[in-house]
Amino acid sequence: MEDRHPAFRRFGAALGDTRLIPLPGPDGGARLLGKCEWENPAGSIKDRVAYALMGDALQRHGDRPLAELRVIEYSGGNLARALSLLCADLGVTARFVLSSASPRSLLDVLAERGARVDLVDKERGFLEVVGTALRTAAEDDGWTLLYQHRNPANVLLHEATTGQEIIGQLGGTEPAAWVASIGTGGTLVGVLRALRTAFPDVRAVGVTPAELPYGSTEPPNGRPKYAGSGGMGHGIRQPFVTLHDPEVEHHTVSYPQALDGMAEFRRLTGIRIGSSAAANWLTACRIAAALPPSHTVVTVLPDAGTPEEWEHLGG
Repeated sequence: MEDRHPAFRRFGAALGDTRLIPLPGPDGGARLLGKCEWENPAGSIKDRVAYALMGDALQRHGDRPLAELRVIEYSGGNLARALSLLCADLGVTARFVLSSASPRSLLDVLAERGARVDLVDKERGFLEVVGTALRTAAEDDGWTLLYQHRNPANVLLHEATTGQEIIGQLGGTEPAAWVASIGTGGTLVGVLRALRTAFPDVRAVGVTPAELPYGSTEPPNGRPKYAGSGGMGHGIRQPFVTLHDPEVEHHTVSYPQALDGMAEFRRLTGIRIGSSAAANWLTACRIAAALPPSHTVVTVLPDAGTPEEWEHLGG
């Protein structure tokens, strides 16, 4: 497939091998390590998912001209950014369903890349964003739905790349816990599966916004939440995670806590991280505080944050 699509090959060649760096942690607690996913070509961990989903779509499309391929996907932000770059380079028509709360910086990038955007009222929650994309694809079979929450390529890519990279970077050090936010659950579950091939006893810790946690029976809401993650509402659980429900510990971080975490991490390190990265870091610190210094907790830093997040924090 990469031979047929040079743009796809170039994107894949630039993907992954992101650094695993020491992070500030609690005094007397376990050592913290974080994977720097802003080093991917479009700036986030969702670049990996975009590559996996597009690879699946291209395989299904076969030898037909790329001009005939039209993809549609819902997104919390970073996946649309990554897919728009890859689709523009491939010459594939892209359409994204987003919340009306999406940042202007993202909408501008999508417009520059020629992507079509449908906005859903933020008060209806992300569940309606997903539902709108599914209904659109069902009503017009000319659109190929990528379906990140159910496409196994999502989990398999993280298992084969993100997880294997972490194993190699740990150099034999056994992690006590793996901490990741739950959007689709692809990162949490894919990396967990890889880690457990080498470290069977590693704990799995999932993080979601306090405003709508994983599995919440509350209806969806338009309250601000840290980026790219969250429960679906009405008791709906992300399919990838349900397969591991008995094994996953769940923690929550509020939007104000995530913003404070962004500012504190930058103060301590000089490095900008996004709100989901801050949520992961704060949760990893909680886990590490209860463990001895001889232990290691690994987490992921999905991106460096949006211009709007940093503007809110005063730059």
